[in-house]
Amino acid sequence: MMTTLFQILAGFLGTISFAILFEVPRRYYVHCGVIGACGWFIYLMIMHFWVAPVAATFIASLVLIYLSREASFALKAPVTIFLICGIFCLVPGMGIYNFTYNFFIGDSIKAAQIGVQVLKIAIAIAVGITVGYELSPKFFYSYHKMQRIKIHSHE
Repeated sequence: MMTTLFQILAGFLGTISFAILFEVPRRYYVHCGVIGACGWFIYLMIMHFWVAPVAATFIASLVLIYLSREASFALKAPVTIFLICGIFCLVPGMGIYNFTYNFFIGDSIKAAQIGVQVLKIAIAIAVGITVGYELSPKFFYSYHKMQRIKIHSHE
């Protein structure tokens, strides 16, 4: 339990750190951190109950794009601010490192196995984002709230 909480906290802080490097405006740091931590939490929960990294990454990507779009509508900011930072936790950096390491030490079989897994995860992220982008704005609470405010301001 404590390990999971520390990982979620690390996801939050790591996402904020990436937001700083990505030069996101300060007012969005906490939002980016929460979105990244939520995505990592979903990934961890799926991996805990059903060990399937590709499926966990895909579902976490869907959650991330949904939360990023909600934040985008609510805060009137570009989706990419939240999505790029939030997806940081799901990128298989260690897998890429292990692939490269095994490739250069000559262990082609292990490099190929890791490379295929990394590719599957990268595709899961891309497909999750694509599916999430295809959702109509009508699926988002913040969009409806924004529309109601526009209607009332024109009256």
